[in-house]
Amino acid sequence: MAKRRIGFTTRASCLLAAGVTAVLCGVLLGETDLVRAGVLAAAIPLAAAVVVHRSRVRVANRRSVEPVQAVAGQSVTVHLTITNRSVLPTGALMLEDQLPERLSGRARFVLDSLSSHEVRTVSYRLPTLGRGRYRAGPLRIRLSDPFRMIDLTRSFTATSEFVVAPVVDLLPPVDPPRSDDLGDSGGSHSIGTHGADDASTREYRTGDDLRKIHWRSSARTGALMVRQEERPWRAQTTVLLDLRAIAHTAAADPERNGPDPRQSSSLEWAVSAAASIGVRAIRSGRDVGLIADPSRAERMRFGDPTHLAAHLATVREGANNDLTPLAPVIRSAARDSALFAVLGKLHAPALRLLADSHPRGRSSPAFALLLDTPTWAGGHDRNGTGRDESTAEASAAVLRNAGWRVAVVHQGMSTADAWQLLLAGFAPTTVLGAVRR
Repeated sequence: MAKRRIGFTTRASCLLAAGVTAVLCGVLLGETDLVRAGVLAAAIPLAAAVVVHRSRVRVANRRSVEPVQAVAGQSVTVHLTITNRSVLPTGALMLEDQLPERLSGRARFVLDSLSSHEVRTVSYRLPTLGRGRYRAGPLRIRLSDPFRMIDLTRSFTATSEFVVAPVVDLLPPVDPPRSDDLGDSGGSHSIGTHGADDASTREYRTGDDLRKIHWRSSARTGALMVRQEERPWRAQTTVLLDLRAIAHTAAADPERNGPDPRQSSSLEWAVSAAASIGVRAIRSGRDVGLIADPSRAERMRFGDPTHLAAHLATVREGANNDLTPLAPVIRSAARDSALFAVLGKLHAPALRLLADSHPRGRSSPAFALLLDTPTWAGGHDRNGTGRDESTAEASAAVLRNAGWRVAVVHQGMSTADAWQLLLAGFAPTTVLGAVRR
């Protein structure tokens, strides 16, 4: 859908002004020929306006974005397909496409005349963008008649949305262990078992297949019961992403660290690590839960890597610096899944909460990548020379005493190296059964 507006070009305005002036001068001076010339000059742009208005020049626009889901640091290309649907050729066309909000200005192109039903495609490349959801468009087209007398402006309403997801790194082939209390030795779990029937039962509901009625259980309970097929069991992994604003640091001059935002912001490193761990777990056949927003005390479930990356593309630092609302969800995740936490700077309340969430001796594994956030601002020497024991190291010691396995991450360390350090000593993924420390 497009809005249409017609106006005179500079050439037409000058010709119209000259014609009116010639008419006035001819009348004042009594020069009939001058009046005729002025009328002719003024009539040309007016006639062009009528012709353009009645010709109903129809220009259609179709757009696409490649790729639809990019990763941070990857360029995005926008393709615009322009079609002249009228029987008359157009004049020159100027295209102006609105850039995403984080970029100022418009993308501008000038196209030569399009013949009847001609299709032409132009493309432009956006500079590298950070994580987020973006919108390109709408498009505005200015076209003129062949004599450059009339400007016809078409403003379209269609836009293109695309996602710039966090960078997902390929992690080394090492899987975390599966908790003993989740039944690693079994290939499947059922909700319950009754004798040797190897099937769980539930009360009969309207519409259930009568062939599935379990008569023995019905006689025992006094109510109709139906068999419920056992469900295959899948290992579970939960990722805890620390989004507290107080927990992260960014470099004062991000350009000094290059185009990779993870080198300039601890938050960007944490989001990328959470995405890499989650995608790795999904591709390994695990169910993945995500705990991130302190204002929403829930564990979001993801079974598709694309959906997880798209969600993490839009997460931002939260104003709530308290992890207390997430305490019940974190404790539940520590009980029934392998818990991976990507953490920023931990203050005493948050550190105490995490330590209490996974008491020593629990069989379900808990891991933490603890970011030494001052290193992102140049506050520490990553080689450890000439500095006191960092806050991150002290927090890591507390978590280790509570049964966590912790790796401290400094600015410049890759996600793959941090993963290798965290899971050092575990068997590679070629061993698909239970893995013990």
